[in-house]
Amino acid sequence: MLTKDQIAQYHDDGYVIVTDVFTPELVQRMRQVTDELVEQSRSVKESNAIFDLAPSHSAERPRVRRIKDPVVVDPVFMEALKHPQLIAALKSLLGPNLRLRNTKLNLKEAHVGDPVEWHQDWAFYPHTNEDVLAIGVMLDDCEIENGPLLVLPGSHKGPV
Repeated sequence: MLTKDQIAQYHDDGYVIVTDVFTPELVQRMRQVTDELVEQSRSVKESNAIFDLAPSHSAERPRVRRIKDPVVVDPVFMEALKHPQLIAALKSLLGPNLRLRNTKLNLKEAHVGDPVEWHQDWAFYPHTNEDVLAIGVMLDDCEIENGPLLVLPGSHKGPV
């Protein structure tokens, strides 16, 4: 699925942006389920096996930081994870033997979201090989005005 240029960019810069992996309908279903989960969180008073809640979370103003393991919470997320175009892109970068470590759905509410300072994901996931990657799926448009993910090209080459 990925072009030679995209694969080269991934190896050189440590990231690649791949657009239009999912159909608009699948993205809309993921958005809808996410909205429903946030609505369900109104009845939750503290973080649990599904929700990681911000300290300011309340029934009146739900503030969900993260949905833990969304592929277990709703089948739409497993559908996305197993999507043929996503699998093809991953195989282009890692080869045929793929393994899943974990999933999470981070929610970044405007003006109140918890900032994540500069870091390297590599150090947070214990492993003995370097053929691992994190996949970010943006369910909303990601523009400079709404605080997108920032990366430092080439920082994956060290130092850790």
